[in-house]
Amino acid sequence: ADSPVAEFGLRRAQGEDGGLRASRAAVVGGCASTSNVLAGKLFNIPVSGTHAHSWVMSFDNELEAFREYARVMPKNCVLLVDTYDITQGIKNAITVGLEMKERGETLSAIRIDSGDLSWRAKQARKMLDEAGLTETGIVLSNDLDEYTIKSIKDSGAQVNSWGVGTKLTTAYDQPALGGVYKLAAKRETADSEWQDCIKVSGQAVKLTTPGVLDVRRYFHEDGRLAGDMVFDINHGVERERIVDPADEIRQKSLAGLAYTTLLEPIVRTGIRVVDPSFGNAMEARERCREQLDLLDESQKRILNPHSYPVGLEYGLFHRRHKLVSDMLGNS
Repeated sequence: ADSPVAEFGLRRAQGEDGGLRASRAAVVGGCASTSNVLAGKLFNIPVSGTHAHSWVMSFDNELEAFREYARVMPKNCVLLVDTYDITQGIKNAITVGLEMKERGETLSAIRIDSGDLSWRAKQARKMLDEAGLTETGIVLSNDLDEYTIKSIKDSGAQVNSWGVGTKLTTAYDQPALGGVYKLAAKRETADSEWQDCIKVSGQAVKLTTPGVLDVRRYFHEDGRLAGDMVFDINHGVERERIVDPADEIRQKSLAGLAYTTLLEPIVRTGIRVVDPSFGNAMEARERCREQLDLLDESQKRILNPHSYPVGLEYGLFHRRHKLVSDMLGNS
């Protein structure tokens, strides 16, 4: 990526295990690395980070702190410049960067964690370039999210990487999970037939989908994603047509297109059947990236993205509708 994102959210994550799982999920979702060294060890994912403000505060002055950090981290020296005064911090980083240059070393980057990040990044880039440290990058952090990052990029600031914490590792936009877990099918024994189950309530949005479900992903001839179909494996696909369960007028034909089935069995009769490498975070990250690359650019817009077609298989939609009608008719 032209400016990769590093996950910096361990201290803000919710719960002991929350930080670990959030770090792994962030990398699977596209982050280049994590500052969580335990997650790096357990999940074999890249680790990156900078020193903290406390490092600078533990020395008599900022310049001394920077020099010592450059001494112990000569091959990956990133200096956090906003502990006291940002402009002076950048100047001190430049002093150390020039000293490193004389020793044949390189100041990898400076990090800014406060203030007007766009303006500060432009100021820092100008000062670094004028000092001859054109190879030194700029890392930004401080409550970043996708909207802030886009705004800074659009402003023309030259940023080499981003450290994102709070809004990445916490449920910042939606504190509670809105999904539900309901019974969709049942059977008496492993050899008996499945019986559909459905929950009907006074709100259409709470209506569940019956059956033993799987998902087909369809592809256009040029390889782009065409749409996802939820279908019942016991009934198969009656018509390669999907219907929006919330609006039956919204339908899309997927007939004749190539497809793959998405769900993979993990456990059967209590035995793990999936390949041990299936949970590898970096391989999952690559699969995620490959699938995202197949989306149309309009579907990846941050603001007002075009919707991606997902719906119920035509026959499943109508069986669901009939089940509801029968239940309401008998009530």
